[in-house]
Amino acid sequence: MIQVLLVDDHQLFIEGLKAMFTAEDGIAITQSTHNGNEVPELIQNGSFDLVLLDISMPILDGPGVLELLNKRNITLPVLMLTMHSGFKELRRTLSLGAAGYVLKDSSREELVEAVKTVARGENYFHAKVQTQMLEYFRGKKSAEEERGQLSEREIEIIREIAAGGTSKEIAERLFLSEHTVRTHRRNILHKLGLNNTAELIHQAMEQGWI
Repeated sequence: MIQVLLVDDHQLFIEGLKAMFTAEDGIAITQSTHNGNEVPELIQNGSFDLVLLDISMPILDGPGVLELLNKRNITLPVLMLTMHSGFKELRRTLSLGAAGYVLKDSSREELVEAVKTVARGENYFHAKVQTQMLEYFRGKKSAEEERGQLSEREIEIIREIAAGGTSKEIAERLFLSEHTVRTHRRNILHKLGLNNTAELIHQAMEQGWI
């Protein structure tokens, strides 16, 4: 039997989830709390196979609970259960050690599968979340491809531009002619499909080039 610690701030939801799992599922919510601060102590004093953790809670949110577990070196698998499908929340919880992500509008069958998968030490992500992840990594690949279009000299010039240097100042620092620097600036904007220096600096910051 997979023993679950449920952390959620809505009592009706807790009761509904407790009643949802059956003996045939091999899953039981053996304890619950709405206070994330209690989670480390409950884990240390109990016997659980998995934590089912909400993200948005008033006392201490899901990421805060994950941070507490990390500080206490508690490595119990954590499955995030939430209404949020945005990649910002996903990235934050994954970086803190969450093993899975399932939405509260999931079917009973999917939730059972998610719990069993994470309890086995594997990862589980709701279909909507998988789409978010795919879009993110596609975007990341595109950014890497854009970075690959630029020469090391062009990256160097981008950094000088971001530091506030004029074409003349950049030329002096890099031992180039002012005309060459201006040509590089035009080529950089053309390669990246940008219109001006402000867009260039924003893009460079977003992609971590500076």
